[in-house]
Amino acid sequence: MTFFDISRKMLKAGFYKYRLYFLCNLSATALFCCFAVISTNRTFMNASIVNSSISNNIYLPFFLSAVFLVFFLPVSCQAFLASRKQEYGVMFSLGMSRKEAFRNLLFENVIISVLALAIALAAGTVLSFLFFSVIIYAIDVHGVQWQFCPEAYKLTAVLYTVVVAVAFILNAGRLMLDKIGTLLKAQYRAEKTGKIGTFLCRLAPNYMRFHLVEWSFVRRHKKEWGCRYVLASLIIAVSVMLTGVCVTLYPAFLQDAKSYSPYDMVYSEIYGMNQVSVQDVLHILEKNGVTVEQVIQLPYIRDDVFNYLPVTEINRDFGCDYQIQEGEFLNLFQYNLEDGYEHNIQPVSTVTISGDRKLQSVGTDVKILFNQNPTFADKTLIINDSDFEKLSADITGSVGIANLFQFQNWEDSYAGVCEVKEYLQESNQLNEDEQTYYELSSKVEKYQDAKKSGQFLLFLMAFVIGLMIMAEFLLIHSCIQAEKEENSRVVCSLRMLGMIDKEMVKCLCYKNFLRFIPPSVVGTILSFLPSYYLNESYGMGTNGILAGIVFGVILTVGIFVVIRRYSEKEEKLYESGFIIQGRGLFREDFLIIDK
Repeated sequence: MTFFDISRKMLKAGFYKYRLYFLCNLSATALFCCFAVISTNRTFMNASIVNSSISNNIYLPFFLSAVFLVFFLPVSCQAFLASRKQEYGVMFSLGMSRKEAFRNLLFENVIISVLALAIALAAGTVLSFLFFSVIIYAIDVHGVQWQFCPEAYKLTAVLYTVVVAVAFILNAGRLMLDKIGTLLKAQYRAEKTGKIGTFLCRLAPNYMRFHLVEWSFVRRHKKEWGCRYVLASLIIAVSVMLTGVCVTLYPAFLQDAKSYSPYDMVYSEIYGMNQVSVQDVLHILEKNGVTVEQVIQLPYIRDDVFNYLPVTEINRDFGCDYQIQEGEFLNLFQYNLEDGYEHNIQPVSTVTISGDRKLQSVGTDVKILFNQNPTFADKTLIINDSDFEKLSADITGSVGIANLFQFQNWEDSYAGVCEVKEYLQESNQLNEDEQTYYELSSKVEKYQDAKKSGQFLLFLMAFVIGLMIMAEFLLIHSCIQAEKEENSRVVCSLRMLGMIDKEMVKCLCYKNFLRFIPPSVVGTILSFLPSYYLNESYGMGTNGILAGIVFGVILTVGIFVVIRRYSEKEEKLYESGFIIQGRGLFREDFLIIDK
């Protein structure tokens, strides 16, 4: 029998290891491929088609999927190769050289990696297609269509190949450098109590005495499990943090839409466009059941940089009390400083108008007086009436009128606003690109965009959180499966000592409790600080922590429920002799004792 024949038998006997390693590679790569396809979709990332407040949300999960791929694949590779140590220890004792062993491992990993990558690209494509279907038909994001993006598949293939190659070289090299006696040394080290066990013995002297059997499952591979705990805790921390962000951002989006739109509809008559009668607009709104409570017509002057507003009109229409003398101006920044965004508030000190006349700044005010609109410049200056009249005489073509409408019930104004928008387009007779500059802005449209953005964020984060929780479970499950043979020998020994089913399930539950629960608890605690600071910019830091605590508790309770069923299934698997009996190492009656 050749080494190839032995390797083939190893594949048949331990096929579950190959299958699990394949699924780990497939899941992590498909997740990254999905977000790579989404983030490179030109229609989705085009700000003129999809609001940037929606599309920009994809960058965070794309980054997280890349980080997860980079860290998860080496861990799964390490667990896979670690489960093969005893097999190759036997092969080395039969005379296999390290070169032959490395070549054999390389061949296996190349086959698994190529298959996993090919299927992951297809799975990522399907996931991205389902993702776009949900946001188009469920969230009502128009203009998006699935596109084939070669850049996404190239990026996925390159990143996956580099990560898998590095992980294999490091872990396989480590395996090849191990001597045959390393297994015995590792087993001897595993029998030691360890630092955690020593600490528990000192903290609770009777603890280790009553849980000696349960700890026999978890004292092995402490170093490897430490790395896995760190990665699993970080996954949970990110999931809990994203939950807190979702809970606070959705109402914040809606609040920002209303605070930045104090008037229900705004359009400008400027540069010869939107020259329609206000009475005609009122008639259209009335026909659609919209009751107008107030109309303000605000004159303003616009150049390439500034909007110039007369102080008397501002004080009268908006209830302000600005005192601005001739030759002066006030910097007005229409921002809500508590909206969670960074604002570049840099006031100007001097401006030149009418060729050589200079105006001096008298200060700055941050206050939202009216809505944002495409026809307005980025910066606004409030000037004296005399300076406004002189400037109007010099640049008559840039004088406009902002029409501000206040409705009785803006939530029901969408149909009327849309008809007014069509009426303005017909009067202007411009193509679609040119008309965008003169479009009206309305509170109901801003609110609906914010609502779509919030719904998209909730769906996206739920999608990411679900995948990350599954990945965390798969990470720990794959490591438990890698130790299946080792644990089965412990179970067999305990069976021969007379342990019954109920006691065995209890031991396995305790072992799985120590595998699954610590990352959940530690991850929830780690999420508190980043969740607080991320949400504090909206004044909701405490709400973010509370949402994280609730999600962490629900997750932990769910794990408690799963652990029992998981352990019962694991006990039945060991009892059936799936591993030990299949290799002919023990007779069946050793495994089943006095039901």
